[in-house]
Amino acid sequence: MEDQNQDAYENNTRERKKIKTKRKELGLSCMLNTEVSALLAVIRRPPEPTSPYSDDHFDSSALHSLKSLRALIFNPQQEWHNVDPAIYISPFLHVIQGDDVPAAATAVALYALLKILNLEIFDEKTKGAKEAINSIVTAIAGCRLEKTDSSTEDAVMMRILQVLTAIMKHCASVLLTDHVVCNIVNTCFQVVQHSAGRGDLLQRNARYALHELIQIIFSRLPHLAIKDSESESESESGSESENGTDDSSGGDADANLNSGYGIRSAADIFRFLCSLLNVVRVVEMEGSTFQDPDEDVQHFALVLINSAIELSGEEIGRHSKLLRMIQDDLFHHLIHYGLVRAL
Repeated sequence: MEDQNQDAYENNTRERKKIKTKRKELGLSCMLNTEVSALLAVIRRPPEPTSPYSDDHFDSSALHSLKSLRALIFNPQQEWHNVDPAIYISPFLHVIQGDDVPAAATAVALYALLKILNLEIFDEKTKGAKEAINSIVTAIAGCRLEKTDSSTEDAVMMRILQVLTAIMKHCASVLLTDHVVCNIVNTCFQVVQHSAGRGDLLQRNARYALHELIQIIFSRLPHLAIKDSESESESESGSESENGTDDSSGGDADANLNSGYGIRSAADIFRFLCSLLNVVRVVEMEGSTFQDPDEDVQHFALVLINSAIELSGEEIGRHSKLLRMIQDDLFHHLIHYGLVRAL
């Protein structure tokens, strides 16, 4: 009797798990269908009389990819977690990178990506995850936002900031390359610069997003340290194999070196933050121009540098490259900054 009850309990548990999984899969399918439909609706919306855009001139390949995705959504061959993310991400990336795309369509495509990232449909173990998450950054960095009214542009840039932050918070962010991580910070800083002459809300959000990115990157320094030390040891093994000592470790070294971002990106970002201490602005007065330190940018840079050092802690001392940058680059910029302030 006890065995029968146990079997019944296990069968009931399995059935409930299956039902829960089906509901989750259906929910993801409905979400993707909603985002595709919303994007198609924006694309097909009759343009304003003064708008240079029209459905006839919209990229046909982007429309085709969106329609193909919608046809696939409720007939997936496997669970969404196991589907190559490029299948459901690429259509939105086509819109973001497309020519002559209305800003409203770009905003909807960015929001769809934000949902996909926040729901974590894929993770670092999903096949194709590395290519997918890196391609999102590449697409956003190459986003061709056409000239429109300032409020719409601000809305799109706010979405860009949200997606960039969501990428760094995503579990698959460990697969980002050094170049892509630097690209994320650079893109965010471009929004910070662009927001200088615009509304206060965009500027505050852009600075907050950049600060959050710096915190995420440098709070992971201990993990980056482990990965980089392993990469260095694997690289040494690879060098030995070239000399005929061991032929089996070279492939592992290449795989490890390509596994994600490391100290190189942290060092490049820290150097960039130090360089902001010397930012100047051109001031015109009485018919002449002269350079004046941009104290607003310098103060913001000091806040970011302080956060990076606080979160890195003693880990900085374990990396000669970062330590040299603090001893040389940072001190040089601080001394220069102090001398300029004293004049």
